[in-house]
Amino acid sequence: MNIVLVGAGPRNLSLLERLLAHAQRTDEETTITLFDPFPIGGRVWNPDQDPTFLMNTVTQQLTLFTDPSVAKSATGVFGPTFYEWAITVGPEFIQSHNFKNAAIFLDEIARINPNRFTSRALFGVYAQWFYENLGNYRPKNVQFAYLRKAVIDVQQTAPHMFKVLLEDGSTVDAEQVVMALGNADEANTNEEQRFADFTAQHTGLTYVPAGHPAEARLDTVPDNEPVILRGLGLNFFDYIAKLTVGRGGHFARDRAGELYYVPSGKEPKMIAGSRKGLPMHARGLNQKKDAESHRPIFFTAGNIDRFARENNGKVTYDFFFNLIEKEMNYKHYQNVISDFGLTWPFNAAEFLEALRHSANLNATAREWGVPDEYIMNWDRILNPLGESAEAVDYNEFMVKYLTWDINDALKGNVDAPYAGAFDMLRDVRPVIRHYLDAGYLDGDEYAQFLAKFNPFNSIISVGPPILRIEQMRALIKAGILTITGPGIKVVATEEGFVATDAFGHEWHAQNLVEARLHSISLAESINPLIANLRDRDIFSDQSYQKADGSTYTVGGIRMNKATLTVVNKADKEVAGLYIWGVPTEGWSWFTTFAPRPGVRDKNLVDAEHIAETIFE
Repeated sequence: MNIVLVGAGPRNLSLLERLLAHAQRTDEETTITLFDPFPIGGRVWNPDQDPTFLMNTVTQQLTLFTDPSVAKSATGVFGPTFYEWAITVGPEFIQSHNFKNAAIFLDEIARINPNRFTSRALFGVYAQWFYENLGNYRPKNVQFAYLRKAVIDVQQTAPHMFKVLLEDGSTVDAEQVVMALGNADEANTNEEQRFADFTAQHTGLTYVPAGHPAEARLDTVPDNEPVILRGLGLNFFDYIAKLTVGRGGHFARDRAGELYYVPSGKEPKMIAGSRKGLPMHARGLNQKKDAESHRPIFFTAGNIDRFARENNGKVTYDFFFNLIEKEMNYKHYQNVISDFGLTWPFNAAEFLEALRHSANLNATAREWGVPDEYIMNWDRILNPLGESAEAVDYNEFMVKYLTWDINDALKGNVDAPYAGAFDMLRDVRPVIRHYLDAGYLDGDEYAQFLAKFNPFNSIISVGPPILRIEQMRALIKAGILTITGPGIKVVATEEGFVATDAFGHEWHAQNLVEARLHSISLAESINPLIANLRDRDIFSDQSYQKADGSTYTVGGIRMNKATLTVVNKADKEVAGLYIWGVPTEGWSWFTTFAPRPGVRDKNLVDAEHIAETIFE
């Protein structure tokens, strides 16, 4: 049997181990070939990328090995987590290979700890070691190899038979093809294309389109000139690091421990904004061991299923979000009263018991005498400016806001009143997926989920390390970074680019950078493989109808969520053809994460399901 894995990132590497485990239970000769135009590790974890770019997960919560938390029918290879690898065999592996950033990697490892955020490139080195290490456990009936080539098409020639076309024109035959493609390139929006065309027609302008930070041509942005950055998400933090530390500046700490910036004189004057005008919240300082998770009281699969049984098999978005809000509020109050520096006029155990039986936790907290400053005020969290927005110096406000966020996050992702509650969302993702996959939502409810919950989840639980928020604050205080108010808009004029915000402020620049990735859209993909399969109706997306008769389409590629088999436009599964990961976002939920040990990680579970299906 010939198996082709398209993409050599974490998903397909974990799958490779599972395939080897299942293959050793048979006598069938099996050949497995991985294809990727990037090194082992793939585009995001390319070990050759600038080590300025940090991960957003701590070292002890990363692995590529399927561990005992995942039920599996074939025993395979057990091995170290990313952190365990780094403090054991990592240095020797780096020294025995010709990595261009080897000295930086060794420096990272010398300072590593279980709760540190390392470079993405170093995780790519771990991925390369993982791949090479699997060679020591290859069954005699299996051959596997990695080829640094791009796959541009997969054509079905018969049931369970495919011809895989490579960019150089060569082909490979396979009975099974598994695609883990990551963030594929999307076409520019109409506005972005107008900016690109305008820049091409006018000298002295620079436009950097949306894309992967490691590939962005930020060297085209001149020193000391103003540059507008659109987006305050995770990519934004990569960009400001590249435009500062990447240009010779550095950060240091004063005697009080506050981070400040020492410029090189080569930094551009950055003007950054987004629709909401706020960055994501910092990740709380990690206090959780690799497999440690919050155990929910309110937001459980049992409570969701019970509501469905009582309501004709449906669960409204409002009920779903109310449960999540109650869970986060409870965690918030639990952390507030756990601060031994505070004195409360009540018994803590009795207070928590009252919260467990409360329909409105904020009201109960007030009844028990919790001051307003400790009440979980979601309006204030999501709109910290409130009604007095226009009268405020926005960057003065931003420094205070970031300081509050930093101070809270430093209390830890278990103990912090806010960061501890926010981090809980990461632990209950399996329950959220259960809600989405159980058939409890109609078209209207899913539209609400996408429009309301996804942005909420992103801003409070998918943020950067505390260090990145500290750097942002330091750059604002140094006068190198200016944050616009919410509602940033950019237009191109004969004088250059002009940015405005909802308060009527205006900034001018000759340089514009899209500091973000495109949203996932099958229809807009310009990745040759995705486009070819889409145009032949092998890849399809899903449309939903709302109660008012209107329809909307999610951008993710459809597949069977149990087996990961592609579902074509005719609603038929294409046996032997699999897709998983980021290109399915919208059809799947929250696909941008690396495997975590000890928690029955979805990536590792999916890898087992694919391997079982292939060898059944």
